[in-house]
Amino acid sequence: MLVRRFSRVAAGSTAVIAFGLLTACSTAAQSTPTPTAAGGTTAPVADKGAAGSVKTAPPSQLCTALTADAAKQLIADARPTAQVSPNKGEAPDVCGYAAADGTSMLSLTPGTRAYDTELSAAHDVSKNPAPAGMRDMRVDTVSGLGEQALRETAYQVQTRQQITFVVWNTGTRTWVLSFATRANASTTPAAVSDDKVVQVARFITAKLPAGR
Repeated sequence: MLVRRFSRVAAGSTAVIAFGLLTACSTAAQSTPTPTAAGGTTAPVADKGAAGSVKTAPPSQLCTALTADAAKQLIADARPTAQVSPNKGEAPDVCGYAAADGTSMLSLTPGTRAYDTELSAAHDVSKNPAPAGMRDMRVDTVSGLGEQALRETAYQVQTRQQITFVVWNTGTRTWVLSFATRANASTTPAAVSDDKVVQVARFITAKLPAGR
């Protein structure tokens, strides 16, 4: 299972997030996850048989918003992912799901930067995605989601993943919903209004915890 957290788009970090996403599942068979940002990360969790004494963090409160039913709108056999508990401090707040075969992963995290900073960073990376290991990257405005929202899509070359981030601001908080799936080649993203990742973000936003 994977559990990699993105604060979101910062040049060079997109590749890190995407790589961690799907690689974690492939190296930890049957285990159960998000891609463009710097920010804290946690190690992948192997399946229970191999994990031994690995200590995992309790399920995130965010999973009361991003439920299994919501995740299954994107991943038919979505399984909750576990997160390794650090030796010191608290684990980053993340709710994640993955396909049983590790080919798709979905995660929700609170943004660690202001929405305007996320938007600026996304546009900076889109102007020159190659250093981040990306191509065919685009940033689109999303309507009807919070006060401000964007969708970022790209293809991660090394790990052959198509990735989508939806970032939105609800006034007191910024949220990041990340979806990655293996693909042999980049694809043309769906229209924003038809994008299932955007639809899931709209579906869960009313259930998100209030700001603090």
